[in-house]
This record gives sequence, structure tokens and C-alpha cells, in this order.
Amino acid sequence: MRSLIRPGGRRPAAAGEAGPRDTAAPGPHSAAGKPGKDPLEPIEAAVTVVCTLGVLALTLWAVLAVFVDGVGFYLPDRVCVADPSTSGGGTATEGMFGAGPGVDVEARPTFCFDGSTGQRALFIATTQLVLLWHVGALVMAWLLIRRARKHGPFTRRTVRGLTLMGRYLAGGAVVLHLVEGLAHGVLISHATDYWGYARLLDATQVRWWPIFIGLGLLTFARLIQLATDMREDLEGVV
Repeated sequence: MRSLIRPGGRRPAAAGEAGPRDTAAPGPHSAAGKPGKDPLEPIEAAVTVVCTLGVLALTLWAVLAVFVDGVGFYLPDRVCVADPSTSGGGTATEGMFGAGPGVDVEARPTFCFDGSTGQRALFIATTQLVLLWHVGALVMAWLLIRRARKHGPFTRRTVRGLTLMGRYLAGGAVVLHLVEGLAHGVLISHATDYWGYARLLDATQVRWWPIFIGLGLLTFARLIQLATDMREDLEGVV
């Protein structure tokens, strides 16, 4: 009986014999055939919990603002701003805080004054800007997780999301430091006679962790980009 193999072709698979497509490795499954662990589950659970708590807190605040006096968004009557670059001490300070023998007390002043509407709004802006920045980071993380779950982690969409979030964290921390330093400088210069912009030069006031996390996300985005390019090349060869 002649063989059915054509020149340059393959012999048809016999009955019960697995063809090339039947031997393909299963996707996100383990060797035992069970579904593998979701790599996005830890970060998704953490972001979900934080977002849920945030929504509950905002809902409770909105309800209390309606039924309880004094709860809600308002401009304070007095502006209080601390200067971390200034400190003082002496016998009066040690006696005020009840320091023991041989104990020196170093106090950092907080300047409070009746500010104008613009100064009070500037004070509120410096205190609420950090909260808005954290909320933005949570929203971006939530959208990034949804994008990775829908389109896959090794896609150009995920790479763009990681890059955007890395820039948001690293660049946002630098921008926050500049804005807070300038705003505090304006308020402190109004309350005192000396130069109040020393906060801009104080490295301890910089939020270093978001900067390093943002740079790490940018590096991770490049690694995902390389893996995405390799996957697309392999799919093109196959």
C-alpha cells in the first residue's frame, strides 16, 4: 500500500493519534490540569480593599456632613504652618515641658495667624493635594489591573499603563515637594521676617519611596516591553 505522504508534506494523523495541535501545552493551567494561580490576585485584592474602605469613608463623611454640624469642607479661620528647618530651646522651653536635670529640649515652632481667604485656600490646597495624589495613584492602579486582566500582562497596553503610573509616582512626588515648599514658604514668610523657603532644600521632606517605586515601575515596564516583543516575534515565527 502506497504511503500518502506528499513531497514536502506530512503524513495524516491516524485515528486516535494526537496531531500537532492536540499536543499544544495548556495555557494558564498547571501540569495536573488545574487552573494556575492568578498573578494579579495579590495586588488586585489589596487595591480592592483600599478602594472599598475609601468609598465607605467618603460615604460616611457625606452622611455626617448632612446631619452633623461642623463636619464637611470648610476654610479654617486661622492658618497654622510649621517650619521644620527652625528650632529653638532654652531654660524657658525646658521648664515648659518639664525636662529633667541635664535634659535639653529642642522645640520647632508652628506659626498661626488670621490669614486672608487666599492664604487659607493655599493652606487647604497644600494639605489636600497629597490626598488627591494618593487617590489618583489608587485609581491608576485599579485601571492598570483591569487592563492587564482584560488584554493580558504582556501587551503594549500594559506597558503604557506601567510607564504612565511610574511617571505619575516619581514625577508627582517631585512636584508635590516643590508645591508644598513654595506654599509653605509664602505662608511662613508672611508670618516671620526671615526667608521661609528652606523646606525646598530639606532632603528629609522629600517623599523618596514613591520616587523609587516609580523608577522601579518604569524599569519593570521596559522588561515587560522586551517580553512582549519576544512573544510577538515567536507568534510571527509560528
